[in-house]
Amino acid sequence: MSTSPLDDLIRSQFPDVSVDKALARSISAGERAIPDFVRDWLISRYTTDGKPDVSRIAQFIQAHLPDKQQANALKSRLLGSDTLTVLDQYSVEVSLEQGRHILKIPSLDIFNAYVAESIVRDHPLLLVGSVWGAGKLAGRPDPDREHRVQIWMDQFRPMQTSVVDLDYFVRQRPTFTSSQWRELLIRSMGYAPEAYTPDQQLWMLARLVPLVQPRLNLIELAPKGTGKSYVFSQLSKSAWLISGGVVTRAQLFYNMSTKTSGVITKYDAIILDEVQTIRLADEGEIIGGMKGYLESGEFRVMGFKGSADAGMVLLANIPVMSDGRPRDKVFFDVLPSWLRGVGATALLDRFHGLVPGWELPRIKKSCLARGMGLRADYLGEVLHLLRLREEYTSYVKDHLRTSGDLRDITAVQRIAAGLLRLLFPDLTTVTLDDFAQYCVGPAKQLRAAIRSQMALIDSEYSPALAEIEAT
Repeated sequence: MSTSPLDDLIRSQFPDVSVDKALARSISAGERAIPDFVRDWLISRYTTDGKPDVSRIAQFIQAHLPDKQQANALKSRLLGSDTLTVLDQYSVEVSLEQGRHILKIPSLDIFNAYVAESIVRDHPLLLVGSVWGAGKLAGRPDPDREHRVQIWMDQFRPMQTSVVDLDYFVRQRPTFTSSQWRELLIRSMGYAPEAYTPDQQLWMLARLVPLVQPRLNLIELAPKGTGKSYVFSQLSKSAWLISGGVVTRAQLFYNMSTKTSGVITKYDAIILDEVQTIRLADEGEIIGGMKGYLESGEFRVMGFKGSADAGMVLLANIPVMSDGRPRDKVFFDVLPSWLRGVGATALLDRFHGLVPGWELPRIKKSCLARGMGLRADYLGEVLHLLRLREEYTSYVKDHLRTSGDLRDITAVQRIAAGLLRLLFPDLTTVTLDDFAQYCVGPAKQLRAAIRSQMALIDSEYSPALAEIEAT
C-alpha cells in the first residue's frame, strides 16, 4: 500500500472515494475488458480498514462478471427460469417492427432481450449508448411461442457514484498545494504525474476540460499510444465516444423517425476518435449543422429546433519525426477530407483549441498511476457537477482584458474557465499570477495553435491572436 505524504493526504481528505490506483489496475476480469471506474468501484466496495479483500473481489467477478466461457452456463440457468445479477455494458435499441425496446447483453451474447419500460424511462442513456451497471436478469416463458424463453431485465443499477457532495470536494482544495492538486487529478485519471513535466501535466489535464466546461470544443493530434481516448472511455459516463465508422445527423442531433434528440443533448462531450476514419452520412447537412451548433449551441433538423451544452472533441493520429515534432507543417492534413482545405476553415475556427499531443510521451508502465487517487466514477461525477456552476465563467470575464477577434476571446475564456474549475475549484486559493500561468497562458497557447494552422491553410486568416491578458 502506498504511504507517501500525498497518499496520506488523499486518504485523510477523501477517505470514502479514494483508491490505490495500482491496486485497482491489478484487478483481473479474465477476458473481460472493463473500464477503470468499474475496477475502482470493486476495490472501494471490498476494502475494509484500507485493506482490499482480494478473495471476495475475485468471487464477485466470477459470479457477476462472466467471461465468454461462462456465457453458456449462465444462459442455461436463465433457461431454467433462474434469476441472475450480471454486471455488463448494457444498451437498448428501439424496434418499431416489434413495437418494443430490445436489450443487448454483450457478455452473454444476447442481443434480443426484454427490458422493463421503467428502466428505459429512468435511464435514458441506455438508448443512446452503453451503460455499465448491475442488471437483474430472469428467464420467463414466451407467451406466444411454446418451449421458448424470453430474457428480461427487471432491475438496473448503474455502476457510478449516485450522490456527490460537490461542496465537500471544493472545500478540500485549500488543504493541497497547487502541485499536489494537479498530481491528485492526474493520478485520478490513471497516470503517474512524476512521468510528466509540468507543461505535459497541463496538456494531460486539458483533456478533462471538455468534461468540466460547457460547449468546449477541442482537437487533439498525437502519435499512437499516447492515451488520447483513454480518459474519455475509462473515466466518465458523460462522454460519448465513437471510433471510426459512419456518423449520422440522427445520431448527433435529432432522429426524425423516432422523434428523439441525438447524443449531443444527452452527453457532456462528444468525442470522434480516429476522426480520419470517420465518414459523415449526408456530409453537407451534418457539417452545416455542426457549424451552427458549435457557434451557438443550437441546432435545427427540419422543423425541430434544439439546444445543448455538449462540447465536441476530435482525436487523430499525427506522424512525427525522430525529435517528436510533427512531420508536416500543416498539421490538419491528417484530418478527413471534410476537415481539410480552405473550405473547412469556417468549421475549424469554431474549435477553441488544439492540444499538442505530440509533446506527450507514449504510455509506458512508468506512466501509470501507482499511488492513491480519486475513484474514477467519483471524479467523473464531480466534473459533471462543476460544469453546472457559473461563478468560474464570471471570474474569468472579470479578470481578463480583451481586444480583437471575438472567437479568439470566446475560446480563451472557455478554456481558461475549464482549467479554473479543475485547478482552483474553491476560487479562494487562486492568485492573479496562478490564473495567468495555469489558466490563461495554456488557453492562449491552445487557441493560438488553431490560429496558426488556419493561417497556413487559408490566407483570409491571420496567425495573430486577439489581445488577451489577465488583470
